[in-house]
Amino acid sequence: MFKILSNLTDKLLGCIMWPLAAAVIYYYPDIFSLFTTTVSSFILNASPIYLVGAIFFLFFRFNFLPFIKFPKFWNFNKGKYTFASRLDTWEHEFNHWFFAILTFKLGSSFKTFPKPTELGHAGYMWSRGTNWLIIIGPYFFPTFTFLLLPLIFIPYEPLYPFLQFLLGWSISFHMIQNVIDVIQNWKPGVEGSFTDLTTLTVSQPNQTTFSIYRSWIFAIIMIPALNFAVFTYILMVLQRNF
Repeated sequence: MFKILSNLTDKLLGCIMWPLAAAVIYYYPDIFSLFTTTVSSFILNASPIYLVGAIFFLFFRFNFLPFIKFPKFWNFNKGKYTFASRLDTWEHEFNHWFFAILTFKLGSSFKTFPKPTELGHAGYMWSRGTNWLIIIGPYFFPTFTFLLLPLIFIPYEPLYPFLQFLLGWSISFHMIQNVIDVIQNWKPGVEGSFTDLTTLTVSQPNQTTFSIYRSWIFAIIMIPALNFAVFTYILMVLQRNF
């Protein structure tokens, strides 16, 4: 049953892939306009604690705070990834897994590694079959923000300032980490390897130069638009409830 649903979903997503990209291009001005309008309204009307949380993460991420430093990604003493690096990898692989489950691949699993594999990977998600939504998921879905979002419905006002700070932090985290992940996954760092953004149209090991360029084009079209759409929704929800 689920295998049939999984295969049908993969085929459906494959069929709508480029028509969806064409529709996104056509509606890009509207998507971006709604996003900027929502951001402007949020900045004017929402609690400034969101902004404090977002700015605090930026200062933390780029080591502008005198009392605490952003952890490095590699522990030179132990010769392996740091906890912070593996947490980031966990969030990335969790997103792949989450969208695999959403597309009916119920036996999916994921793992992070203490050291890079021979192909240069820090983590991996296993599933029966794949599709572009699974692959692109980590680049537009802010896991930590969505984990925090249901807490806004708890009717306990003393919680709100702390929650607003964390939500601002999580949004800033996703935006910065998203840019870093796109840069790191644009091309494989190891010869003969592959990344998410080179396998959107054709899976490894059947990639060609043409398929990689098509994957990049799709990523350029979809990743910004999906982020605009997702954060428009998040900011609307936060404005309505806080």
